[in-house]
Amino acid sequence: MRLIAGLVAILPAVVIMSGVIATAETPRKHSLIEAVGIKELVGWPPNAADVLRYLHQFNMFQVQAAGLADARGDDSLRQYAFAQARLARERDQQVVKLNTFTLLSIDLPNQPNVILSNELAGLRGAVGRRFIADFHAKQIQEFHRTVDVMRRYLLHPDNDQIRRFAAEQLPLLERDLEMLEGREMREDRIAG
Repeated sequence: MRLIAGLVAILPAVVIMSGVIATAETPRKHSLIEAVGIKELVGWPPNAADVLRYLHQFNMFQVQAAGLADARGDDSLRQYAFAQARLARERDQQVVKLNTFTLLSIDLPNQPNVILSNELAGLRGAVGRRFIADFHAKQIQEFHRTVDVMRRYLLHPDNDQIRRFAAEQLPLLERDLEMLEGREMREDRIAG
C-alpha cells in the first residue's frame, strides 16, 4: 500500500520531467521518453524520428536474427528468416532515404540497441527446438512492438512523408505478424 502511495506521489514529478525532456527533444537526440515507454504510458504518440529509429532497430534485428537462423534453424525457419532479412534491408534503405529527405538527420546506429542485443544474445544460447521456439517468440515480440509504434504514430503523425511510409508499412508488418502467430499456433498443436 505504501508503495502505491509513493508511486502516486511521484507521478506528477515524472509527468513534469517528461514534459521538460520532450520539449528538449530534437530529431538528432534519441527520444529517451519513447525508449523507456513513458510516451506510451502517458498517451503521447511517437514522433517521426522515433518511428524511423524503431524501424531501423527492427530491421537490424531481423538481419542479425536471420544470421542466427542460418546457423541454427531448420530449412523452413531459414527461408522465413532470409525473406524477413531481405524485407528488412529494403525497408531500411527507405528509412535511410526518409531520414535524409525529411531533413531529420537522425544518427542511425550500426548496431542494435541494448534491448535487441540482449534478445539476440538469448537466441545465441539456444539450440534445436528451443532455438526455433525462442526465435518465433522473439519475432512475435518485436513485430508487436514495431506494429504498436506505427499504430500510435498514425494516430497523430507529425510528418507527412513518414506518415505515408508508416501507413504503407503497417499492413505488411501486421500481415507478417498474423502469419507468425498462426505458425506458432500450428507448431504448438504439432508439439502438443
